[in-house]
Amino acid sequence: MRQFACAALLVGTLLVLVSHESYGIPAFARKYKTSCATCHNGYPKLNAFGEAFRRNGYQFPGGTDPEVIKEEPVSLGAEGNKKAFPEAIWPGSIPGSSPISIFLNGEMDYNPKVDPRFTFGGLGSSIEAVAGGTLGEDLSFWGQFALTGEGTVELNRIFVIFSNLIGEQYALNMRVGVIEPSLFSFSTHRAWLEGYWFTTRALSTTTGDMGWTIEETQKGIELNGMAKGRFGWSAGIVEGFGAAHSDKDYYAHVTYKFGGLPLDGVVEGSAPASAMQPYVDNSVTVGLFGYAGKGSLGPDSSGLSPDNKFAMVGGDVNLYYDRCNLFGGVGFRHDGQPYLAGAGVGITSTLWFAELDVTVFPWLLPGIRYESWMGESLDPANPGKTLSFTDSQIVPGVVFLVRPNVKVTLRGSFAKQASLGDTKLQPGQVAVLMTVGM
Repeated sequence: MRQFACAALLVGTLLVLVSHESYGIPAFARKYKTSCATCHNGYPKLNAFGEAFRRNGYQFPGGTDPEVIKEEPVSLGAEGNKKAFPEAIWPGSIPGSSPISIFLNGEMDYNPKVDPRFTFGGLGSSIEAVAGGTLGEDLSFWGQFALTGEGTVELNRIFVIFSNLIGEQYALNMRVGVIEPSLFSFSTHRAWLEGYWFTTRALSTTTGDMGWTIEETQKGIELNGMAKGRFGWSAGIVEGFGAAHSDKDYYAHVTYKFGGLPLDGVVEGSAPASAMQPYVDNSVTVGLFGYAGKGSLGPDSSGLSPDNKFAMVGGDVNLYYDRCNLFGGVGFRHDGQPYLAGAGVGITSTLWFAELDVTVFPWLLPGIRYESWMGESLDPANPGKTLSFTDSQIVPGVVFLVRPNVKVTLRGSFAKQASLGDTKLQPGQVAVLMTVGM
């Protein structure tokens, strides 16, 4: 273990030393002439103001967006066209400068169980382009793709947001495209420590046939909104992720925030003044969610194609106190028939995780996550019965902001996967990642 720790420290130190300063800033920082720290606490994680900015369709809260924009957009039509509608096209706009941000990503890995233990193949692993902005009143967009070192193009989240379909308080909005389903009061995609079992891991077994997950990237439509600044809701229909789906997947989430900055960012009708410590938001946010769908298992020995009707319900909590952020979730999952070999055999699972992130300094951000999967799998020796297991994982890490837009992350994992024969906590891969945004 001493060699493992020393090697991880050495890799992290080397990468910090070779990180180059970047003078570019992402698109929103250019648009508003502000620092990335206005909305992020160790990007891509959002602080309370950044979450309000996102929920308001990438606009400053309280209707103050026109006042704080430093780069005027290009108008597409006169304001008078609104009065002439429907005999004229409703006016819009495009960003006054390029809405595209470029991220340079690199990774070095250390794995004590695989030779060669050090791997540098991930250095310069991808160039990622992210475009985001508004197209006029109540219409915004997001697009993201990456060019990998293997020469492939990976499309990620690409969607359009229609805000204020009813009223002007963001009570009803719609996202259409490739989205992250809004299942929690936080985002596992916009987090310091990636690779959450909760959202990305399929049924844990060596004989599994139905590998659906509540993945962070799915194609579909979502309606969402807020009420009185504290209550939020979302509901969506998506294609589903994993094995073939015989129908669409459906989900819903409700949340309420106690204390701190309201979800819409509005305090007494105006946007709050910037604080010296935007990462401090003493508050508690709780939520409930449900997700359900139906997957096709394919033809069995008799030529029939049974479906697996599945569902997950659960809750989440997001607690901020001073410089600490404690958040987590629990989900109760049921698969009606996830195996072709086990006709009529249902599987139940309980998943949960908790993570503590601490802002020691605005540039030094350690965190640690614990997660558990308590479930069942089909007994290979007796397809009519199931075996119980408990898998667990500890994921420690630390984020260094070398500059506001230059991030180095050191992340490791220690897992015990009884479902795969591991009965003791085993050290896994240590990854050192560098991201430069401009």
